[in-house]
Amino acid sequence: MRNLIAILLTFFTLSLYAQNNSEREDLLDNIFKSLEQNVANPAWLQDKAFSQFKEDMYSESTLALDEDQFVTHFNTQVKNLSFTHFYLKPVKPSTSSDNNSSDVETSSEESEYFSWKEINEKTAYLRVQSFATNASEMVRILQEIGYDKYENLIVDLRNNGGGTLDAPVVLGRFLTGQNIDAGVYLTRKWFEKEHRSATKEDIASFPNLQDFTYAGFTQMFQNEAAFRMAVPGHDGPVFKGNVYVLINQHTASACEPLIYYFKDQKIATLIGQKSAGAMLSAYTFPINEKYGVFIPCADYQTSNGDRIDKVGVAPDIEVESEKALDHVLEIIKEKNL
Repeated sequence: MRNLIAILLTFFTLSLYAQNNSEREDLLDNIFKSLEQNVANPAWLQDKAFSQFKEDMYSESTLALDEDQFVTHFNTQVKNLSFTHFYLKPVKPSTSSDNNSSDVETSSEESEYFSWKEINEKTAYLRVQSFATNASEMVRILQEIGYDKYENLIVDLRNNGGGTLDAPVVLGRFLTGQNIDAGVYLTRKWFEKEHRSATKEDIASFPNLQDFTYAGFTQMFQNEAAFRMAVPGHDGPVFKGNVYVLINQHTASACEPLIYYFKDQKIATLIGQKSAGAMLSAYTFPINEKYGVFIPCADYQTSNGDRIDKVGVAPDIEVESEKALDHVLEIIKEKNL
């Protein structure tokens, strides 16, 4: 009798294990199918790093992980790939307020993202924790800072993971009246036709993005194989003082074209550590009722043809992240001696 019970328990355990493995394999099948259908550049999936990643995901040891361990393992191992903006995301539970809300964040949430203070009568400090909102609060804060009240402006982008284009455009136009040539986006349509990155000649011929809101960006993405993000110059007032931008290894995505441009055009001095090197455009695709997968649907190159993804933007002055603000204040102090 005991032998029969043991046999039944073993059979049940093996059946449950096989079922769990089958469900995990189905999840992976759906993830990789969505990736293959939507990734910006299919060539990214042909390199050795991706093959090794995929093999690891289907391995017995990975399939045997519990759900939380599996998601953590997946989102850790993707960091070894040759591209960013690919990871599993839990689906946010739907609520009545979610269903009635717009894409625009509330003003209280915006206030958490953007804040500023006067360090002294000559120096203002602007903290930007995220660009994942519209630009209305950024406009208000920059109006408070003003164009000629302070000799120095410190913009803190440390640990800013990016977001949408609205607020970076407003900040850029506050600091310069020049045309801001902020690079190009290459979609799947481009790579299926050209099978290569864009040359400087290609970039010069791309149509310009006209509407710098999220909706405008999305529409351009759908209509064009590649397009240019060039913000027109203006003859309005701009900040007249010295600009210092604090960055670190978590300064990512929408921040990176901005800091690349600031450095290239000598509009600001970048201080801290090299940025994340996570600059692509991505969307979330549903996988099942519990998870979606974030997939890069457009590659990015600067107006010079450089890529930032997996490369990053180096600071003008390298210093440990936690010491960057003190270092800037010391630079300002020495200039005033």
